[in-house]
Amino acid sequence: MLCGSLVAALMAVGARPVLAQASATPPANLKPLIANLSSLEFPTRMNAARQLRRAPAAEVVPALADAVRHHPDEYVRNRAFILLTAFNDRGTPALVPDLLKDRNDRLRASAYKWLEQHPDPRLAPVLLAALQTEVAEFVRPALIDALAAVDQEPAVQRALVGEVGRGLDLFRSAVIDTLGRHHAGYAADAIAPVTANDGPLQVDAVLAIGRIGGAKADAVLAAVKSTAPEVQHAVRAATCLAGRDCEAAIAALSAGATSASARPVAVRAAINGLGAIAEAGNATALRALLDLATRLPALHEDVAIAFSTLAVRRPAAVLEWLDSAPEASRPAAIALLKDGFDTLEEDFGEEQFYAATRAMYWQAAEDSPTRALMSTLLQRLEF
Repeated sequence: MLCGSLVAALMAVGARPVLAQASATPPANLKPLIANLSSLEFPTRMNAARQLRRAPAAEVVPALADAVRHHPDEYVRNRAFILLTAFNDRGTPALVPDLLKDRNDRLRASAYKWLEQHPDPRLAPVLLAALQTEVAEFVRPALIDALAAVDQEPAVQRALVGEVGRGLDLFRSAVIDTLGRHHAGYAADAIAPVTANDGPLQVDAVLAIGRIGGAKADAVLAAVKSTAPEVQHAVRAATCLAGRDCEAAIAALSAGATSASARPVAVRAAINGLGAIAEAGNATALRALLDLATRLPALHEDVAIAFSTLAVRRPAAVLEWLDSAPEASRPAAIALLKDGFDTLEEDFGEEQFYAATRAMYWQAAEDSPTRALMSTLLQRLEF
């Protein structure tokens, strides 16, 4: 926890108008800034992105779109697209379909992530075709996410159910997690048997069944026989996600995470369980999660990852919580976000968090505590 004087200093810094429109930035200066997005020096990369975010949209949006299409540096192309997505430009939906078959793995993954947040059922056949050819290990999970967002089509449902039992555990884990987060009831029967099998997918399957919920969830969770602490933590979290015994589950997960005799895998499972419950909108679980890092500093890294994962999945919810949280608790929470973002390296999700922060900044009154808090976030998170 930071001392009161430092908190005040941070808020003073945050009160600066960091989002003022930088209309003095001429188009001629955008090309070197875009090129610097791939600099080996972090301060150079960070400052280039910061200046591009604050350049006039009428100038920077066309420059970024052109870089996505034509820049010779493949890393720059992906970073330019990620920055472009925060502007919510009308031209982005027309750009994305061409990126789905691009040679740049990172760019394809970012395009699929954009489609999860902006689903277009008309692209379902394209996504289904890509499912047969996409093999890049960090691209395929993003493709699955995009498909799950347009799963109203029976053909998409059949394909996703088939993926539950297909391929490497790495891919299957992504499928099961996505189906759970999208509350895909049509996939419950395919996921349920995985909850009974000891192994790396069991915890994923248990949490997915809890997220899906429904009449069968209680029976499936009750049938899990494993006594491994990490599986039992997942069952507790899943039971709460399915709508029962949340108070007891949160208490047990908090105790499990701080147990001196717990193995690291069990500690992480307890923390992730609290994160999953918090992601479902449970403020008690969120407070319990953040409290772990205060009670036991050794848990800081794992809590930071869980909290920042929540932030990239539900940015508005995290921002609203921070805005309503006691002022004294905010610096520690922001520090967790900063460290978690640095660890996750989830560029696309972090950019969406920036966009949500920027939107909340402008919606708040000029001299309000909310605007000061959003400004502090932008400074501390290096946006």
